[in-house]
Amino acid sequence: MEETASAELSPPRPLEAESAALPGRELAEELHQTEYPALVRFLLLHGASWSEAQDAAQDAFTQMCAPGVAIRYPKAWLRTVAWRSWVTQQVRPEDTCAQPPEPRVVVRWQTPAHAAELDEEARRVTALLLELPAKQRAAMAWHLDGFTTQESARAMGTTQAAVRQNLARARAALRTGLGLEGADTARDVHGERR
Repeated sequence: MEETASAELSPPRPLEAESAALPGRELAEELHQTEYPALVRFLLLHGASWSEAQDAAQDAFTQMCAPGVAIRYPKAWLRTVAWRSWVTQQVRPEDTCAQPPEPRVVVRWQTPAHAAELDEEARRVTALLLELPAKQRAAMAWHLDGFTTQESARAMGTTQAAVRQNLARARAALRTGLGLEGADTARDVHGERR
């Protein structure tokens, strides 16, 4: 019993262990099949359309294959580069000095396969995720991809405390949006609704 409790309280294992930087081309060949779909999903959670997510994901793998590129944390590197590529797609040439725009918050099921994979509740959760402020949405996207707060903070260029705060706010907003706020406290001691 104590073993289970201590395992639950221990910090999550890092998604990517500290290692020496490896050549990008080798990593791209190794990771493309497994990471490409996850990378597209990551960008969709940020608000990218299906085609924008695919373009940005492919751009990240292309940049990974550039001569002289060596990468220590390839999964985080791919997500960071793909996200930047997507944001660049959103900035018009005349606005290059402007802040990156807040992504359009629209749920677009542009492929029948993607729409078929999601049930109604999954669509609702995704729509709520896309309504979150950008920092909360980013923290949740990194979290949903299995990254620890330390890894997320490093990739997002922020602190672990900021990531934890944005995750807490995102979770609270999702609970409220799903009508789960106070669901456990609305029952009396016999388990009946008040």
